[in-house]
Amino acid sequence: MKSPDKVSSKLRKVEKEIDNHYKSNPLVELPFATAAWSLLAFAEFESLKQVSNVSTSQELETQSDNFINELKEPMFWLFRACEQGGQIPSAYDDDVFQASWDLFKLGKKYQWFEAAYTYASNGLIKLELEGSTIQPAKEFFKGMEYQAYGRLIKAHQTDEGISLINVDDFHLVREAISSSVKVVEGNRFSYKMNPRMVSDVIKTMSPGYDMAFSLPPEWRFSRYSLGDFRKVFEAILAIASIHFRAWRIAIEKECDNMGYLDCIYVPTCNELLRRVARYSGVPDAKVLSIFDDLTYGNRGILHPDPALQPLIKLNSNHYAIMPSLWMSLSPERNLTVILNRIPSEREIYAELVGEQEELMKRRFTTDLSTEGFQFIEGNVSSDLPDIDLAIIRDSEKACLLLELKWFIGPAEFREVIDKSKAIKKGVCQSLKFKQAFAASHEPLLAKLGIDTDYRLETVVVSQNWIGYANVQNLEVPVILADHLIAKLKATESLRSTMDWLKNREYLPKEGKDFEVHGITSTIGKWNLKWSTTRPLIKDAFFPL
Repeated sequence: MKSPDKVSSKLRKVEKEIDNHYKSNPLVELPFATAAWSLLAFAEFESLKQVSNVSTSQELETQSDNFINELKEPMFWLFRACEQGGQIPSAYDDDVFQASWDLFKLGKKYQWFEAAYTYASNGLIKLELEGSTIQPAKEFFKGMEYQAYGRLIKAHQTDEGISLINVDDFHLVREAISSSVKVVEGNRFSYKMNPRMVSDVIKTMSPGYDMAFSLPPEWRFSRYSLGDFRKVFEAILAIASIHFRAWRIAIEKECDNMGYLDCIYVPTCNELLRRVARYSGVPDAKVLSIFDDLTYGNRGILHPDPALQPLIKLNSNHYAIMPSLWMSLSPERNLTVILNRIPSEREIYAELVGEQEELMKRRFTTDLSTEGFQFIEGNVSSDLPDIDLAIIRDSEKACLLLELKWFIGPAEFREVIDKSKAIKKGVCQSLKFKQAFAASHEPLLAKLGIDTDYRLETVVVSQNWIGYANVQNLEVPVILADHLIAKLKATESLRSTMDWLKNREYLPKEGKDFEVHGITSTIGKWNLKWSTTRPLIKDAFFPL
């Protein structure tokens, strides 16, 4: 039996109006190549403007996340509405630029309506219609520190990667690019790209890439390995970075219209294949397979996302590579999201997830091998889950039970719901261990080699995302793996780490680290009241 709709019929009619609002934009009447290029060019300009106003790592991370999310729906609208093919613009057009601006702004507003309706449809939030305003229940926005944690801690990961880059090498590469840039015909620019330049960019940025690629390079999917993918991605990213730098130099050289017509890298399909195969050293057939997975709308993906498939095929002959988009991506994470959506790859992906949870255990035992801990894992009894990992220090009579969760962090609002279930399951399993310990469960005590005089606490440890307030439990904290490892290495006492976790000292504080920012998003005659988090700190968030 079909369950009743959790959203009222009136709100469903409003939703239909909102979903169709993009159809009044002139871009949807243009061929896809013209419309998509125009949207990407505007978005590239918008990104450059925003980055120029950024002064802190928190602002940079927030801007990057927002930018990727805001591009998603406008690109999909064009992909769905426009006739495929067409020509790439060769002249600036005020009306097309304005239409691109309007569609991009609409995407920015639409994301909040999408969030509200997605959560409401799954029973996570109740929506009310008051006149022309959609008002969500305020209870949904309690406990925003969990949402803020996921955002604020990203800046630490970004800063860590940047800190590993050799600044002197980076400046030498920039100078090599700058010296080759020429302004042509007033409003166009050109530059020379060669294997040495690309190799130098990859070499200079490789420490940052090492942070972005943490999974084993030998992992194999049906058509290529993760190592193959990394080489191809690095080659395209280097090309995008060189193009972006060349564009910035052209602007400094007073290229007309700020180099608008060349801000997007538009190679022919054969040219991109030739360059990437040469620069990466990966055979043509594997490069083409990776292109296939990265090309927007390929592989049967029904609702494509440029963050996941950033290679935009404008027409039968040309790709579009938007530099700011490629430089903002999480490549390894995005690839695994895509492969998990492709039926032929899903089974392979599931096997790799199991391997990754084993790698998580290994990270804890290896990184903490000199800290004087004892590690226990494995089966306990038929009435309890298996122990993923227990960290014990007999001198303190302390035992911390870890429930490990490796999954891809949610890429969209629908995935928040699915990933929340995984966190909630981990919390429930952790509670079973706490209850068993309180009941002096003999098999558990024997497995751990402890008695009831010990202090036992549990924690859910996730690789990528800790969930929102709705899946939390006061008895079981949820934290990222890197954060917990760093804390255990930084303190001499396991019990003090337990207190730190129990008191949620790892979370950001509202009013100190972040603020809850109320917004009103308007599409047509309909308004939505929503709330999001905004950082108050400038630097990386990583309390220990």
